[in-house]
Amino acid sequence: MVNFEPNLIAHIQPMDQGIIRCFKAHYHASFIHHAIDRYDSGITPSKIYDINQLEAMQLAEAAWHEVDTMTIRHCWRKAGILPHADTPTLAQPTVLISSLLNAHNNNNPITNAESQVESAVEELIERGALQKANCMDIDVLLNPVDKRCIIMETTDGEIYQAVLDA
Repeated sequence: MVNFEPNLIAHIQPMDQGIIRCFKAHYHASFIHHAIDRYDSGITPSKIYDINQLEAMQLAEAAWHEVDTMTIRHCWRKAGILPHADTPTLAQPTVLISSLLNAHNNNNPITNAESQVESAVEELIERGALQKANCMDIDVLLNPVDKRCIIMETTDGEIYQAVLDA
């Protein structure tokens, strides 16, 4: 087994090209709506974020189903695994109806998912369950500092050399 150099894996692993970020955004939006529902049912603000493993798994499953095929295709193309859209052999992907109905922000599914998180956070603030001063930046929420991976533009030759050096 050979470990890759830091920042190299994002160039060759399509899940790091936006699919995970989109999934996390959908999950966090659902989690916040879950907290809002608990708050509306009278549960104290200190307990609205409590969730059991089954509920978390159900939210994760629903979040994964919200990641549409366009996001996956785009990320795989960016990683160089799929050819570009101008290749005539590729069929048009199926897109979730919800992503068409709720499309905004230049039809970018990742941006749309992040907007859902921001909207859910605003609902928490409006209800008084969260103070604006306690809000976390969307980038910090979806990509915590200790998990960040800085992606730099790297040539194929540099990637090849990094693998050889490793």
